Formats: sequence, C-alpha cells, structure tokens
Amino acid sequence: MNIINLAKDRMVIDLQSDIVLVLLNLENLIVEKPQQAEKKILEACSKAEKLGDGCAQLLATMQLARISWHLMQYKKGLRLCERAEQLLLPEFEAQYLAELYHIYALQYWGLARFRSAHNFWNMAMEKSLVHNQMSIQIESLIGVANIWSINQESELSYSALSLAMTLAEQFELNFLAGKSAILLASALCSLEQYSLMLEVLDKAAFFLQGCHDLAWHAQIQELKGQALLNLGRLSEAELAAYEASSIASSGRKNWLETSAPICAAQVAVEQLRFDKARQLLDTAESTALRFNQFELLAKLYRLRFELEEHLLQSECALRYYKKYRKYEVKFLQGQSIALGKDKCNLTVEVLNNKARHLIERLEAEAFDASESGFAAFREPSIWLYSCERASYQKNFHVFVFELNNDKDLIDFFPFAHTLCRRHEVITRFKNSCLAILFQLEDGQQSKMCDSLTAMLAAFPWWRDDENNHTHIVKHFYPADFLSYLDNKEGCNL
Repeated sequence: MNIINLAKDRMVIDLQSDIVLVLLNLENLIVEKPQQAEKKILEACSKAEKLGDGCAQLLATMQLARISWHLMQYKKGLRLCERAEQLLLPEFEAQYLAELYHIYALQYWGLARFRSAHNFWNMAMEKSLVHNQMSIQIESLIGVANIWSINQESELSYSALSLAMTLAEQFELNFLAGKSAILLASALCSLEQYSLMLEVLDKAAFFLQGCHDLAWHAQIQELKGQALLNLGRLSEAELAAYEASSIASSGRKNWLETSAPICAAQVAVEQLRFDKARQLLDTAESTALRFNQFELLAKLYRLRFELEEHLLQSECALRYYKKYRKYEVKFLQGQSIALGKDKCNLTVEVLNNKARHLIERLEAEAFDASESGFAAFREPSIWLYSCERASYQKNFHVFVFELNNDKDLIDFFPFAHTLCRRHEVITRFKNSCLAILFQLEDGQQSKMCDSLTAMLAAFPWWRDDENNHTHIVKHFYPADFLSYLDNKEGCNL
C-alpha cells in the first residue's frame, strides 16, 4: 500500500510545472535560511502569477506562510494562509489541504492561541488520515501533544508523542522521529521518568545524527543535563549542560542561549558552586532581557531568588523575588490576552475528545494487522507502545508464555490469539516468548494465570517428537513487564 502511495506521489510531482519543481527544491532552504528562501519564492510566485499557474501560486503562498512562522511573523503568516485558502481549488485539496491546516495551526501556536491551534491540528490530522499523508499525521500528533503539554496534560502528551515517534520510526521519517523523541523526553521529565528520558534522548540523537539544525542537538544535551541532574549524576549533568550552552552559543539559538545556561546553573547550585551559578544566571539574564522571554525570565529569577535565600542574602533574595513575580505576571497576562483573542469557540473538552477519537483511528489504521489473519497481532515495537500506554491505565495485565522453541510458538500462537478481545493485543519476541496485553477486572489476574497454565498443560504437545516441554506462564503489570524485558537475556525485538 505504501509503495503504491509513493508511486502516486511521484506521478503527481512529475506532472507539476517547472515552477513547482523549483519551489519543491527550496524546501531545505526554508528551514536553514528562511530569509534567503523568501526572496527566491517571491520571484517564483510572481512568475507563476504571470503564467496563471495556480498550483505553483498555492505552493509558494504556503511556503511563504511557513517562512513567516520561522521568522516569528505569525500575523503575516495567518494572512498568507488565508490567501492560500482562496487559491485552494478543489483539485488541489487532496494534496495540500491537510498541510495548510497544519500551517494555520503553527501560526496560532506562535500567537499562543492554543484552542485555535488545537482545532486546526485536529482538522489536519483528520484530512491527512483521509489522504494517507503520514508526515502531516505525525506533525499533527506532535502539535496536539504540545497543546496537551501546555495544558498540563502530561500523560496525554506522552501518549501522543509515543505514537508519533513509533510511526515516524516505522516509516523511516528520521527527522520527525527525532523531533518526537525530544518532545517525548520533555514529557517524561514532567512525569519524573528520568531514566527513560535518557533512553529516549539516545534515540533522538540517533534519529537526528544527519540533521544540520544545531537547535535540536542543543535541546538533546539540555534535556540530558536535566535528567542526569535529577538522577544525581552531577559530573555528567555538568558536561551535558556545558555542551548544550556551547552548541546554543555557536548556533545563535536565542531561546536556547537562555535555557541552556539556566540548566547549567541548576547543576552548579547542586555542586555548591554558587559563584559559578550566579555567573551563568547573569549570562542567561542578559540574553532573555534582549528578547523579552518572560517565561524564561520568571524561571531564571525564581532560581536566583532561591539561591540568594539559601545563602541568607535577604535583601538580594527579595529583589529577585519581586522580579520573578513581575515576569510571572507578565507571562500570565500574555497568555490571558492571547486566550481572549482566540476565535475558536470550541471548549477544551470538545477539542480533546476529537483529538482522542482521531488518534484512536490513526492507531487502528496504522497498526491494523487483520490482513495477516490475526487481528490482535502487533509487531513488537508497536505492542510495546500499547504496553507503555497501558502502564498509565487501570486493569491492564501482561501474560507471557515462555516456550521451548520457535516451532512450539508457531503451533501455540493461534490458540493464544483466540483469547484476545477488543483492545487486547498479542506479540512475539525472538526468544520464543508470546506476550498478551489483557484487560481484566480486579482480582481476575490469578484466575487468568491458572486458566492459561491449564491451557498450556492441555495442549497436545505429546504429538510432537520431543517430550521435554517445560513451558511457563508469567504475569506482569505493564510497567513491570518493561523492566523484565530489559533484564531478560536474549529477549530482543
């Protein structure tokens, strides 16, 4: 199916005009040097208008809107999106409508109008599902996860980002996999899952090893510093924080030039190097003031207040506390004003329900294994994603059949599969393990374990040439199973 869609996409590109092909070749430049790309796109757009090339005009306008987002010119970006919507003829909708909704959402996200952004990402996800546009599906998942993160819905954000990373990895979209992994690590930080953070950040570094945008690499190091700091590994945290600051400074990444020194200052405080912490916070302050970064200034002054209070510098502590309150209020006022300007009339609960419904559809369509004849079967990486999600829910249990060899596993698999009901999934691992994720009421796990053991005992293994069958059933809670899998020798995907 994927090969067919790729072939169709290639046919669409082949049928485009020379101007469209020129615009498509500017995609990387839009990200790396948006101002330089803007000039070339404007030239192409002017030429398309003269020739009456509607597709090229639409694509150029959408690209200009994306450039406006990169340059933080969000209101201009919205005007360009509205212009693109006027150019969007019915014959272009299948190819461009989902992406246009995504670009709309980016502008509203930049303006902190989060309900409108959420609504457009929901619509982008819905249209991309219809037209099988995997990259927009993943971008929309990431966008909705960011909204949930802002709204302190850490578990929902984690769930969406886990799915985004899994899908991107499955379809070899490495940049999106890396982006998802970085944001997933941030969500894990909110959930205080610091060891898992480090694992996810290693994945992010692997996915983004060919990426030239230094901001992503700086973020990886900064988040790694935060995880190591919370794990008490101070020397390693210091190295990661220093690396983040170094990358941010060389790449002139304004936001990271502030956040990376704050992370380094937190490490210095834990190391009781208070003068070093003050120096780092002074550096971060000068950058944050230059760009009016109210959120980071509030965080910075809060840390400085706590530092001075710890050192019994009462007057200095009071001065920084007042600054902290000043910028905290400014930040909250900015959010309140943005909320007042938000034109989306839908409630947060309605938007959340729509997003959950779409994510369930996306998960079902992406991981449907019914063609194999075993509707509940999932590949190990996909099954583990379901297991991770279940660890945050009640009444889910994992049962593992440890079988002698692959032949026994193949023989027994159809019988084990018949036990799965809706929302229950089964997988196999390379060391002859079958694992099933069951949903059971309280107190039923021992009854299920007895039933599975009896089922194994009743299976006619005696028909096989070998009689030394020592099969075992084990029970785990989802979170415990992930630890078991890490410690199980040879239990590879």
